[in-house]
Amino acid sequence: MRRIFLTLSLILLLSTSSYSQEISGDISGLSIEECLTLALMNHPSLRRAGASTQSIAAQLESLRAAKRVKVSLTGSARYNGDYEYWDDRYHNESLGLSATKLLYDTGRNRLQQEIRRENLRGSRETERNTQVTVAANAKRKYYDLVLKFLNRDVEQEKLRNYEEHLKNAEGLYAVGNSAFIEVTKAQADVSSARVSLLKAENDILLAQEALRVAMGTDISGPFNIALSTELLLPQPAENLSALIDIALEDRPDYKKLMHDVKAGELSIKDAARSSSPTITGQASTSVSKREGSSATTDYYAGVSVNVPVVDGGEMTASVASARAQLEQVYADVDTLRQSITYSVRSAALSLMNAIDRVRSSEAGVKYAEENLALAQGRYEVGVGNPIELSDAVSSLASSRYTYYQALYDAQTARADLDEALGHFPPEIEGRPELWEAQ
Repeated sequence: MRRIFLTLSLILLLSTSSYSQEISGDISGLSIEECLTLALMNHPSLRRAGASTQSIAAQLESLRAAKRVKVSLTGSARYNGDYEYWDDRYHNESLGLSATKLLYDTGRNRLQQEIRRENLRGSRETERNTQVTVAANAKRKYYDLVLKFLNRDVEQEKLRNYEEHLKNAEGLYAVGNSAFIEVTKAQADVSSARVSLLKAENDILLAQEALRVAMGTDISGPFNIALSTELLLPQPAENLSALIDIALEDRPDYKKLMHDVKAGELSIKDAARSSSPTITGQASTSVSKREGSSATTDYYAGVSVNVPVVDGGEMTASVASARAQLEQVYADVDTLRQSITYSVRSAALSLMNAIDRVRSSEAGVKYAEENLALAQGRYEVGVGNPIELSDAVSSLASSRYTYYQALYDAQTARADLDEALGHFPPEIEGRPELWEAQ
């Protein structure tokens, strides 16, 4: 309830503003949810994190096995006579069965198991942190590709406007209502716009490659994405310290360090018992037979005690090493807490700034569209000039660039904030079935 209340009362109290950009051609393709799901199913770093967890789980099982009874079976067949003259009297066989069990070790095995359990819990938090990081990066790359598609549309629109202007200039020149320099100026604008369009199309290919890497997939060739986006607009964050508290509660990497602290404290206790006595129980039986004689059976049961007397300072050194390692973890905790404070504040402020720019630049696009319509009308009736029209086309393109960049900045800032809080993107938050079922 506390998290829900803080979320609703602070920056994550959301109002939704939908934005959808129409583009030419087939726009069917991967949605943001599908891109995030592919990343969480395929990225290599997730396999590595999972393998690390499995390794620690195996170490824990190995410690458990150390407390169990161990049974071994041995057998032998020997000939002790002269190898040149085989004599059955020197031929004998034996078969033995033995069992051992650790009876007492001053609780070291139990401590070591608990250390591994803390390591295992920490490794699972590392897995989740890797998932959060992969999802956030995939979201950034997805919206970078969206931005490149939208920028391509701006260049296409700019080229169409310049081509229309060129037709008008050629028509006016043909009837003697304009100078030839206006035609050449329009031709230069068209040529420049075509070059810009080629660059925009190449930027799409590069962004596709970046998204492919972020998803960890081997999709061959260019691929499409669904360009409809939904921008989540939060209310102003009045209490950033509460957001930081949420991050300290939810961040997997911070939780992992808390498990490291517990493991470090247990390691000190374990090191202090490194010179403690151990008691081991053994039991065995063996059957041996020599050719020409009857079989004999032997039994043995006993307890062995190992009491270290002088360890040459090994225990003291082990304790000092464990304390130093724990101090390093404490330093890592302080460092990460500072990093969390900065990342949350930075992401929240960047998000609010980007949203303000979205709202402001949206009005700028509207004014630039009206200005272009006026410039085109003035030029067509002969009272305008080509420079004014060219400036209006460039101004509209620039306004759209600014608007789309602000949209992109808002989406990436939201991704940064979610990552800083230790949350998945809202598109898949609370929906692990999207990828875990795979």
